[in-house]
Amino acid sequence: MSEVASVTNMQIDKFSQQYKARRKEQMIRFFGVTALTLISARLAFRGVASRKYVPSMFQLNHKPPPFSYKGEVVNALAYGTALSTGGFAMLGFGLCWIWDVSTLPELGTKLKQLMGDESKPVSSATNMELDEDTKKVAEALEAMFSSNNDEK
Repeated sequence: MSEVASVTNMQIDKFSQQYKARRKEQMIRFFGVTALTLISARLAFRGVASRKYVPSMFQLNHKPPPFSYKGEVVNALAYGTALSTGGFAMLGFGLCWIWDVSTLPELGTKLKQLMGDESKPVSSATNMELDEDTKKVAEALEAMFSSNNDEK
C-alpha cells in the first residue's frame, strides 16, 4: 500500500496529458481523412453531374456531343480510387480512435480479441512490459477505483 501512496498528482498529470495528446492526434487523423473523403465525393458528384447532356433550344436531343473515352476512364478510376481509399481510411482511423489504438500491433491484438482468439491471454492492450512509473500510476488508479467500488 505504501507504493500506491508514493504516486504523485504530477505523475498522474503527466500520463493524463500524454493520453489526451494521443487521443487528440487520433481525432485529427480521423477528421482529416473524413474531410479528404468528403472533398473527393463532392468532386465525383460534380464530375457525374457535368456529364449529363442537356440540349439547348436548337440542339439535337438524341445525339450527345462527342467526348473522350480515355478521359472518362481516367476520371472514373481516380474518383473510384479516392472514394474507396477514403472510406477504408475513415473506417480504420475511426476504429483506432474508438478503441484507443495507436500502433499496428495493438490493432492486431484488438482484432484478435474481437474475433475470439483466446490462444494467449492478454492482460492489457499491448504486450509490452510496463515501466516502474506506469506500474505505480496503474496501481494507484486501480486502488482508487476499488476503494470507490467498496464504498458503494
